[in-house]
Amino acid sequence: MEFKKQMDRRSFVLGMGAGMTGVMAAPSVFAADPYPNKAVRVVVPFPPGANVDVVARIFTDKLTKEMGHPFVVENRPGAGGALGWDTVMQRPADGYSLFYSVRSIMGITPHVYPKSKLDPVKDFTAISQICTLPHVLIATPKAPFSNMKELVEYARANPGKLDYASLGVGSHPHLAVEYWAQQLGIKINHIPYTGNPAIDVMSGTVSIFLEGSGTAVPRVQSGGVKALAITGGSRIDSLPNVGTVNEYKAGLDEDGIIGSTWHGFFARKGTPDSFVAELNKQMTKIAQDRDTVKRLTEFAAVGTGTSAESLNAVIAKDYEFFGNIVRNLKIAT
Repeated sequence: MEFKKQMDRRSFVLGMGAGMTGVMAAPSVFAADPYPNKAVRVVVPFPPGANVDVVARIFTDKLTKEMGHPFVVENRPGAGGALGWDTVMQRPADGYSLFYSVRSIMGITPHVYPKSKLDPVKDFTAISQICTLPHVLIATPKAPFSNMKELVEYARANPGKLDYASLGVGSHPHLAVEYWAQQLGIKINHIPYTGNPAIDVMSGTVSIFLEGSGTAVPRVQSGGVKALAITGGSRIDSLPNVGTVNEYKAGLDEDGIIGSTWHGFFARKGTPDSFVAELNKQMTKIAQDRDTVKRLTEFAAVGTGTSAESLNAVIAKDYEFFGNIVRNLKIAT
């Protein structure tokens, strides 16, 4: 009888040991899969070939190499970026559908499309701002003006006869040029495009366009268009003879915020923090990579690679700043 009790106790201890082994092994069985473990789609709310698209692909190509799975650009232009925004919001907050956005979409579009109830703070989690860059005010080679001063003189002498293109109602090029026109007391006509209008500027179909430096600089250097002015606080090395908007009139492009932009990655609110942290780690590294810096310099862009918290602060500031301008200019859809 005593022998049986001893055997029962021994069986119980062994059973407990086996059970504990199973419990200890459980984390390795049920551990979350590493991120990413499949392709990540990056929604870019601009057409292929646009300045934003060009810079976005520098980073998605490098993310693909660094993270071992494809980061695929998905172009969704339209409605001032609202179409791309809505595309991401219709998908799960699982880190496999990211939003590549810019200053205008996060700071301007929500005010221009109020019925859409877009809210950059409530809808998205910032991952990282990856670069800043100026815009270039370009003109057709046929234009009877070659700098900002001559442009303003021509517009004042020919009110309502000059057209300017944009990437759509509420886009950064639209708001910036409209703001400058108001400040300078000139009347020019807005021609919104759904794609990049630079080709029409080159041909003379439309006279001027505020284009991101990524695509504008090569266009100017090839002689396809004229560069009238640069946004931001200083001239750029790639176009040293082109003055800034502020050189024409101080304060017209306050701190570069009116005409310059930034690019950044975002995920839907609710995306796992660990995924966001891993993406931020990689993006910060890529933004400061020697090859990236070299390629961005060709576009007059500066790699940043900020923290998510820093980008969230920028969004809050831009949202308030541009909201006031949109209401003042009465830009709406």
